[in-house]
This record gives sequence, structure tokens and C-alpha cells, in this order.
Amino acid sequence: MRKFRLRTLRFFAILLLLAVLSAIVLRWISLEKWHRAQLEPTTPIEIEIPEKTPTPASSPKVPVITGKLDTSRLFSGITVHAAVDPVPGGAASDERVDPQSYVLELKLHARVPAPNASIEELAKVSPELPRLLPGLSAMLTPDSVSPFFKELYDTKLRNLRENLVRLDQLMSRHNFYDCQTVLQLRHPESKRRAVLLQSDMDVDADGSDSDRLPAGSGVSANFKPVTSYRWPKKSPIPNS
Repeated sequence: MRKFRLRTLRFFAILLLLAVLSAIVLRWISLEKWHRAQLEPTTPIEIEIPEKTPTPASSPKVPVITGKLDTSRLFSGITVHAAVDPVPGGAASDERVDPQSYVLELKLHARVPAPNASIEELAKVSPELPRLLPGLSAMLTPDSVSPFFKELYDTKLRNLRENLVRLDQLMSRHNFYDCQTVLQLRHPESKRRAVLLQSDMDVDADGSDSDRLPAGSGVSANFKPVTSYRWPKKSPIPNS
């Protein structure tokens, strides 16, 4: 009887031990599955976003010229050709709502100047230049014209296109043709480089140089209180 009880206890102990080991193994397996599930990338949930209806762009407003403008005297040196070209049309009520029935066409013709590249062309504007720079002719070559000359007039043309509908802001004929040339020079012996810019200087038109232009109008857009380069005074007249 005693041996029977001992065997029964051993059997139950072994069975309990197996149950505990089984529970540990099952717990470890479940933890491994959970850990791998956390590491695996999850499939993103697709959310439908409603398409936004694009807002139609508003048409740009055309600049309106107001006030009394005398186009024949509006510009400084720009030749103006004005003409009215009437053509037969339809009913006034129909023509009134048609933007193409009443049109003003603006087209500016401008000849882009060629840069001065020879000593003779430079002397036409500045006769004393060959005497002041005796070695200038030796530094002039067919490739002496700087790309800045073309860039300068490209900028002028772009400014004309941008301000064409603003007739009061177009540059004058004098300001458009104020630069004769821009040259990149190199001395044949010393190999030193220089830039020659030949242009019409009109900064004294604001009254800041009283020796050459004693009276100023007082309305210049580039007014300066004193002469920029401060050359020696030749008269007792003070600068504006």
C-alpha cells in the first residue's frame, strides 16, 4: 500500500512538471510570434482623399491709362505715329461687349546700336581719346567688344517690354542710346587688363555741377547734392 502511494505521488509530480514545462513552452512560442509580428511591416491603410477642385485663375487686370495724355508730347525724343483705323461693325450693343472691337495697339520700333570697336569709331564721339590713350589702338582686337554691351541693351529692351503699357514710364531716346560701347582690353606687353566704357555722361543735368550747368530744374530723378567725382572747381558758383 505504501509503495502504491509513493508511485502515485511520483506520477502526479512528473505530470505536474510536464504541465509546467508545456505552459512555459507555449508561453515562449506565443511571445516569439508576437515579437515577430511587431517587427514585420504592416500594410498601410489606404485613405481616400477627396480631390480638390482647382480654383480657376482670375484673368490679369489690364493697366488703365487715366488722365489727359498728349501722346505727341508725352515722350522725350520718341517719334509717335498716331492714326485711327475705322472698320464696319455690327450692332453697338454687340460691339460694346466684344473686347476686340475697340483696340489700341502699341508697338515700339527700336534699332539696337552696334558697339564702337575701332579707334576711328571711338574718336567720332571722343576726338581726344587717341591722344589721351596713345596705346589704345594696339589693344583693340576684333574680340574686344564685351558681352556686357549686349547684356546692357537686352536689359533696356526688357524694360521697354515691361513698361510698354505705361507710356509715361518709357525711357527716352537719349537714355536708350546713352552707351556707345563696352570693350575688354589687354595690353600686348604687360598683359594687364582694362575695361573701356564709352557713354554719354549727363549726371550734371541735375544741377550738381554748377561749373558746367549752373541752374538745375530741381525735378531730376537722379538728383545729387554734390558732384559725384568732385573734380576741381572752376568758378565760385556753389553746387546745388
